[in-house]
Amino acid sequence: MTHAPIDSAQWRTARWLLPMVPGFIIYRMMLTQESRDMHFFLEPWFATIVQNGFPSMAGDYANYSPPYLYLLGLASAFHALAPPIVLIKAVSILFCLLAAVVAGLIVLEITASRQKAFICACLFPLIPTVAVNAAWWGQCDVIYAFFLLAAFWASLKRIPLWVMLFFSIGFAFKAQAIFFAPYLLYLLLKKEMPWKYTVLVPLVYAAMMVPAWLAGRPALALASIYLDQGSYYRVLAANAPNPWAFVEKYHLLAYRPAVLVGLLIAAAVNLGLVWKALHARQNTAETKLLLLASTTLVSPYLLPKMHDRYFFLADLFTILLAVVAPRYRLAALAMQGASLAVYLAFLKGPFYQADKIPLLAAVLTSFALMSLLYAPALSGAWKGWLNRSGAASRSAL
Repeated sequence: MTHAPIDSAQWRTARWLLPMVPGFIIYRMMLTQESRDMHFFLEPWFATIVQNGFPSMAGDYANYSPPYLYLLGLASAFHALAPPIVLIKAVSILFCLLAAVVAGLIVLEITASRQKAFICACLFPLIPTVAVNAAWWGQCDVIYAFFLLAAFWASLKRIPLWVMLFFSIGFAFKAQAIFFAPYLLYLLLKKEMPWKYTVLVPLVYAAMMVPAWLAGRPALALASIYLDQGSYYRVLAANAPNPWAFVEKYHLLAYRPAVLVGLLIAAAVNLGLVWKALHARQNTAETKLLLLASTTLVSPYLLPKMHDRYFFLADLFTILLAVVAPRYRLAALAMQGASLAVYLAFLKGPFYQADKIPLLAAVLTSFALMSLLYAPALSGAWKGWLNRSGAASRSAL
């Protein structure tokens, strides 16, 4: 019996499975690492849920939205089989895998390349900030990010109802989903989505709060969760790699006027980016992805009161953009460098000084933003420098 030989194209695709072996080992090593957030917040929340069951959904012991607590409640059913830290992280790791599938679908939709889509899906969980966020830190940013990735995929498929539905679910999990709003405005103004679908945002949010309300949590408290979160820390930058880290450190502006100025500037720049995309020569998938990468970076970059993890969407969408259009790869690399630096600073990695790293990382996010906005010029300058260097080398020889 003979077997058909594996051709070179199949091998080139299959070899991207190889990094998953060391990737699995890395995830396994990070699984037992306990962050400060895990010790002081997530594990006590999980213990409360294990002890009290469904009635615990009525408590205000957690400052995260109830939908995440529902997932912890499901994980708590297995508390006799694994340690709390493993179960908590397992929720986020599961969504890493789901998000990987959607990322592959996005690349497939834009490039029509099954090979690129497969590679992207395989490597997505190994993106440094994705792995560290979920498997080491134990945070849940990939959950709301999954729904926003699904919303973007639905926009490419021209299914506006799904776009708003996925966004609404993501927003019910995390307020940071609002960074996706400029892209929604673009779709609305482009008439690719009817305005009537915006009613889904409050409706879905209310529906996802019902279990907590039935457990006994007041409706007003559920409606004001994100307002309470906004006033939880009175700082301009919480380890965030943005210009407000400099303002905070050197006391360049008082808190209240800084918040107002930041909100106005961020709103104006986001509207400018939407206007630019609306008047672009071509309405392509790449145009949409560029807009999304730019606005999800501009928002946490210009807004005050941001945290280190609020650049998570920018991390993901700059990488997807770089996969689709390699001239943006410098932006993706800079974003990974900036986010990973502040992650490790918070997690007390070796050789890091937590008070200085956000300032240095802010330089990288600035470069990433410039790379997105001026990629063609930077790419041309880079190629010109390489050509001149090559010519000089040949002349020397």
